[in-house]
Amino acid sequence: MGEELHLMSRDTSEAPAAPQIDRGQNRFPYAVVWGPLGPLTCCCPCVGHMGIADSKGRIHDFQGPYHVDVDSFMVGCVLRYWVVSGPHDEGWDAAIARADAAYAEKVHDICCENCHHHTAMALTESGRPHTLLSTWVHCCLYGKCACC
Repeated sequence: MGEELHLMSRDTSEAPAAPQIDRGQNRFPYAVVWGPLGPLTCCCPCVGHMGIADSKGRIHDFQGPYHVDVDSFMVGCVLRYWVVSGPHDEGWDAAIARADAAYAEKVHDICCENCHHHTAMALTESGRPHTLLSTWVHCCLYGKCACC
């Protein structure tokens, strides 16, 4: 009985391990992701498609007018990813959901409402203010190559 009491009183409330990057499954928890846009990226290397991954690593990306997709990155594999620092809590997924809802009501255009703006809004909503340009710069400077 003493052994049973000892087993019952053991604290098993350890925090779950953070999800890991899984390039093969295109999973990048708490990260901004970037991929090339075919011939456009060949002509101008700074042009590409961007998304943001939730706590489970599913990529959310603004793909076109009134359309934000989840877990189906428009350009296929991720080429670069930047894991965003800071507290990773339930606020992260809620911020992405708010950005998804806002961009599901927007018309996509190449200059003023695009995938980079969607990602910047999600970051800003999470308490990490960013713009179209700063998300791209951070992904370039601090990102890693995914090489899928």
